[in-house]
Formats: sequence, C-alpha cells, structure tokens
Amino acid sequence: MASILNICRMLFKRRKHSRYNVQDSTFVIVAPGEQKVQIIDISMGGAAFIYQGRPEDLEKSGALKLIAKEMSLQKLKFDTVSDIPAPGYAQSLNKMFRRRGVQFKWIGVLEESELNKFIKEVGIFTT
Repeated sequence: MASILNICRMLFKRRKHSRYNVQDSTFVIVAPGEQKVQIIDISMGGAAFIYQGRPEDLEKSGALKLIAKEMSLQKLKFDTVSDIPAPGYAQSLNKMFRRRGVQFKWIGVLEESELNKFIKEVGIFTT
C-alpha cells in the first residue's frame, strides 16, 4: 500500500527542478566553522547534505561553497527547508548526524550558469 502512495506522490507532485544524486567526491563547505560535508543530491533550486552536529551550529551560516574534483562554486546563499535526523545513521548524544535540505536564494545569470555546469559535472542520475 505504501508503494502505491509513493507512486501517486511522484506522479502528481513534481519538483520545479530535477534533483540529481552526486558523485562521492562532491562536498559542501558550510560557514561559520568551515565544516566540509558530503552532498547527497543537488538541483538548480537547492541541495541536501548530511552533517554532524546540532541544527543551531549551521543557523549562523547563510552561505555555502560547493566543491568537486574539477570545480567549485563560491558562496551560494541559502534558506534551510528541512533539518532532520539522518536516516540510517546511528545516533548518540556525542554524534548526531542530520540531513539538511536547503533552497538556494536568488541566483544571478552568471551563478546560474556556473551551477548548471557544476550539476552536469557531478550529477549521476535524477531522483
């Protein structure tokens, strides 16, 4: 029954931008502590990543840097859409892994072009 509901959601609730899983060597650096973490997926509208810590640790930020083997993007501003305990990770008081979804704020034409190149470089397949 659950799979039927998931299929219906996928058919009727489309994303504005296609979301791509990324290669293992794709990271995001989030200020203020310059924490480097693995990106899970990315689109022209936002990204998701797993980090270790508390949500308050990243609230002071507001910009991130995307890096991959061959290229990087400087300081994309974002708003947090979701921040939940990461599924599949063991949780303890000392090691809290969380999944954060972010939406990119206004991106200019030049940044949009660079982001599009970045996604083509690191994207594996759509989700």
